[in-house]
Amino acid sequence: MSLPANKLVFVGSMGAGKTTAVRAISDVEPVSTEMPMSEDAMGDKVETTVALDYSSIELDDGELLHVYGVPGQRYLDFMWPMVCEGALGVIVLVSAGHPDPVASTVELLQEFSRIAPDASLAVGVTRTDEHPALLIPEFRNALFEAGHRLPVMRVDARSATQVTFLVKSLLSYRYAETN
Repeated sequence: MSLPANKLVFVGSMGAGKTTAVRAISDVEPVSTEMPMSEDAMGDKVETTVALDYSSIELDDGELLHVYGVPGQRYLDFMWPMVCEGALGVIVLVSAGHPDPVASTVELLQEFSRIAPDASLAVGVTRTDEHPALLIPEFRNALFEAGHRLPVMRVDARSATQVTFLVKSLLSYRYAETN
């Protein structure tokens, strides 16, 4: 078994904010595979990731943290294990407007726990400004009831500060688990 790389992966359903989060925290312009989608596919969303997003962040010690966003469509899930191999962390992004955010998040947490068993997990709930009915404490408790103890917080994927805080929470949780 190899040691985890300095790799972080954003996952989630289409429209959860993965590409936006990668762009928000990147030090360089991300490589993106966004393609136009049909007008009726998701309301205001006009593009979707068809392969992956990639960028990097230079850490305080000069090392690079490689940041990936994988597509949320199930027909592209064959890519998930390849991208997650050796990842130190996986961040599940879920839109507060998702029809069943708890079930979809639990499904992704189970899937990525299997795909990347050595990675730490965290959850960021996006679009809470548009869907204030989703309450983070109740959402966190539902994930806990499903057996997932991990950082869960609301995050605006456009905000570098908020996405960075989510990443730091994942890393703090990861290193607290090992001590």
